[in-house]
Amino acid sequence: MSLKPGQIKAIIFDLDDTLYDCSGTLVLKSKKLAAKIISKAIKCSETEALNLQLKLEERFGPKADIFREIANSYNLPEEFHKEISNVINTLEVESAILFPDVINSINELKRIGYKLFLVTVGSREMQERKIKILGLERSFNEIIITDNSLGKEKSFKEILIKHDLEPEHVLCVGDKIKDEIEVGKKLGMFTALMKHGRHYNFYKSKTNAKVPDMHINNISDLLNKLSI
Repeated sequence: MSLKPGQIKAIIFDLDDTLYDCSGTLVLKSKKLAAKIISKAIKCSETEALNLQLKLEERFGPKADIFREIANSYNLPEEFHKEISNVINTLEVESAILFPDVINSINELKRIGYKLFLVTVGSREMQERKIKILGLERSFNEIIITDNSLGKEKSFKEILIKHDLEPEHVLCVGDKIKDEIEVGKKLGMFTALMKHGRHYNFYKSKTNAKVPDMHINNISDLLNKLSI
């Protein structure tokens, strides 16, 4: 689609790997914690256990339950999977830090007059903790947390109806081609793909590069791209 000057009225942002480095901080931290459990279960070093996780994710994708794959491959009991799940679910998220340009860019977008929304997937408790630690509670017109990726389409539709927006006046920004870009385009929105994170790195070679309407490396790129 061709973007006309002043056409975009609202922007929907993803959170993880779009506004902060989830893959390089929380995900890596969770894999290192899981490596301690895996190394004991299959009798290998923690480094080998970490590399095993990375190889399985590279093979099956970031959405795969790689711990279930490990349990099945090594004939491990159900307690193994439960133990790792418990560790990851209690992961401290205090290490989460926004990308450097995010706050200034969001403030400038708000000043210009865009309506801003945040739609994120995950457990409510975990995502709320992230949002609070990142200082984003008051940065958006509305924040929606959904517990599965299928809820994103429903959330996008709710935003359109509640805020009286036409799809062609909305820009959807995220790192996940399947969850944000394809859903946004299905609804008739413009889309911007954040070139960062494990989801982007896995799917970029499997998806036509022309699927998103624009590619960005930083949130601040939107200020230039939307000024055309």
